[in-house]
Amino acid sequence: MIDVLYSKTLELATEGLGPARIASHLHCTYSFRVSPGTLRHWIVGDRKPERNTNRKNIFKQEPSRALSYTIGTNIGDGCTLIKNWCVKLEVTDFDFASCFNTNMATLFSRTDPNKILTRNEVGRLPMYVVKYSSKQLAKLLRSPLRKLLELAFAFPRDFLRGFFDAEGHVDVGAKGFFSFAAGAENSDRILLTKVRLQLRRKFGISSRINRKREAGSLKIIRGKPFRMRRTSHSLIIRRLEDLKRFDRLVGFSIKRKDQKLKDAIAILQKYGRKVASAEWAKLYLKYNGEWVRRRQPS
Repeated sequence: MIDVLYSKTLELATEGLGPARIASHLHCTYSFRVSPGTLRHWIVGDRKPERNTNRKNIFKQEPSRALSYTIGTNIGDGCTLIKNWCVKLEVTDFDFASCFNTNMATLFSRTDPNKILTRNEVGRLPMYVVKYSSKQLAKLLRSPLRKLLELAFAFPRDFLRGFFDAEGHVDVGAKGFFSFAAGAENSDRILLTKVRLQLRRKFGISSRINRKREAGSLKIIRGKPFRMRRTSHSLIIRRLEDLKRFDRLVGFSIKRKDQKLKDAIAILQKYGRKVASAEWAKLYLKYNGEWVRRRQPS
């Protein structure tokens, strides 16, 4: 039936009917209601009807790799819950959006993920948007932290990957002696403590937690200023062996973060701290306060 409704919608649209009139026609002809908003998406082609029986985005509420990644992303403030039980991720990294989208499709046992939408604003980087409507998932993600972590820790690597994709960073110091660290910033110190324990117990990765930014202070993210509403804390991994273990066992789905970590490890191991800073400057330049990889000759 869904294929019939879709084909009829496109046919009526070519005849000049708008979404509201098409919705009325479908209801009269097939006794099936489809909202004009949904029909509008079908007509412009940015969304197609789902042909599987699980189109309401229901999933088995039990531990899974996809659920652990999704919880990690949400706890790390990567995705947001908006009205109509919609779970949304809006980020500047397409590979992050793609990884989240794939995990969401896997969670709902869907063959095809949703289309990743792009939002452009003058003077800013493109934003990649992933949306899924699921009352079941939205309600679950509103659960107390203890319940969420019980589910997520069944697959600790996937949880940590989602968390570090959302909150993680790689910091490099290249003045004089070379230094670098990987970590994650969050205002919930209890959450960071639990993340730290998972890193140590499951993967043998040592880290520490420091007070980072005070409430009311200014933070710059990809060139855009934000005012901190709450005091934040930072989980930091500094020892080279721990960083190598993190890279191998957890890592990032976001290419720019993953590449920066791998480059820092490789340069330090090859050149040592005295020479590494000069070698790093050959590979990266500072732009808007952030190290950006130089274009390499093909």
